[in-house]
Amino acid sequence: MHVMNSGDGPDDEWMRRHSAPENEAPVAVPVSAVLARTDTAAVMLSGVQVHTTGVSFTLGLRCRPEALDRFEDRSIGGLLWRHGRRGEQLLFGVELADGRRASNASGEGDPFGQLGGPEGLVLNSGGGGGGQLAADQTWWMSPLPPAGPLRLVVRCDLLGIPDTVTELDGAAIRAAADRVVTLWPWVSPADAEPAMPPPGPDVPPDSWFARA
Repeated sequence: MHVMNSGDGPDDEWMRRHSAPENEAPVAVPVSAVLARTDTAAVMLSGVQVHTTGVSFTLGLRCRPEALDRFEDRSIGGLLWRHGRRGEQLLFGVELADGRRASNASGEGDPFGQLGGPEGLVLNSGGGGGGQLAADQTWWMSPLPPAGPLRLVVRCDLLGIPDTVTELDGAAIRAAADRVVTLWPWVSPADAEPAMPPPGPDVPPDSWFARA
């Protein structure tokens, strides 16, 4: 398990990997892709930024007006911020070339122990926003991927999107970290503790997300 500090919270190494470091100027990797689409909706990868400790992804949701009939709040953004039953949330996961996996379907757990050691895979949601027909959200993954395919997996039953996999070049992403500019030494945030992750949604047993 990961080593804690004397205050029974996460140590500095944990905090460095919990979110994108604020003391770095990241490198943008020129990658964009439509991860999945139907006649009325699409999930896009619109940005990839590389830090020394991990990667930030920006996912975009887009839909046609007629797709809003499926949503109680008449806004596609609810699929990013809602945590509920099967099909009511956009599922997002990553799989590294060495087999490590993480997703937003993991559910509740120990916010300090979920790393599984210094090489454990972290996947945390970040900020975002949008309107009725468009919404965006960032995701933070740590550590950097090894060489080989980095798989991004999405699913949204409410939008009619099954498990859909897109592969990125892990070696190219890792190499970009050599060009990151460190602005000043990293300092651990004072009295910072990660929030307990919210309950995960119900996941169909035949889904990739049931095994992540």
